[in-house]
Amino acid sequence: MLAATTLLVAGCSAGQGDPKVALTVGDVNVSTVEQVQQKLNDLLATNKGAQDQARQRKLAEISRGIVEQQARIQLAADAAKKLGITLDEQLVEQSIPTLTGEQATQGEPFQGIVDAAFPAKDIARYRLTLIELGGRAIGRNAVTFDVAFLQNLGDARALAKKVAEDPARSAELMQKAPNTVQEPGIGQTQDPSKARDPQQLLQVSASPLFNLPVGSVVATRLNGEQGGYIVFHLKGKQPAQPPNGFDPTSVDPMQLAQVGQALLVPLAQQAGVQPNPRFGTWDPVTLKVVSVEESSVVSTVLQAKTPKP
Repeated sequence: MLAATTLLVAGCSAGQGDPKVALTVGDVNVSTVEQVQQKLNDLLATNKGAQDQARQRKLAEISRGIVEQQARIQLAADAAKKLGITLDEQLVEQSIPTLTGEQATQGEPFQGIVDAAFPAKDIARYRLTLIELGGRAIGRNAVTFDVAFLQNLGDARALAKKVAEDPARSAELMQKAPNTVQEPGIGQTQDPSKARDPQQLLQVSASPLFNLPVGSVVATRLNGEQGGYIVFHLKGKQPAQPPNGFDPTSVDPMQLAQVGQALLVPLAQQAGVQPNPRFGTWDPVTLKVVSVEESSVVSTVLQAKTPKP
């Protein structure tokens, strides 16, 4: 089993960059291929879930998950530094029972396997940082956007490119887009002060699309069983306030962490995240490292051209 892992991670690398580096975030080499290899070996020696994954020939998924988690941990640390967030180490220790394990991964066994590749204290610190980020940001921005829903990615990418090149025609282009699956949403607004309930507020605040820089034009897959793709143009963002009486401390901490994770999207976009190609391709919207097979449908994020005066 360990030999198979070695063959998996030591495969040939393609593309630019140091082939020994597993992950770069900004100008930081976060990890080496050898370090990812060691985490895999340690998991296979100690973790039953990882051993089960190996029997199902899913070691590549674990390695991608490790690199993906390394990227998110680095981005969260960068966000904390930028915002002056410091965590009490005693609190981090005390949070390990609640911010690691099944209760923190919401019943996702695979995430539990990936978490087990890291020291529990590092995972607790990471999630505490996300919770702090989410608590500070939830319901603080209102956004205006156009959105179209299309059947295939080729049409979605073509539309996103047209909108980015001529953002003043965003509405017109989306309304005329071919192979749509429902009416586009033109000039839509999400205002947190008008949220019907805390769950709607959380859903909006945890959307990666609403946390991108103004002018972003995205083509990405829709979540859920319905399939399809969306083209999303973030046209404006204004400071806002959550509904009267909303108390972020009353929210499930793991839901706040989801909001905090969405805030990493623009940071990742600004810094640049580059996994070694042997592990996969970075998706700038989902913050995932996707397989070679899925790389053809990775999300596209463009910046709309600024109109000439």
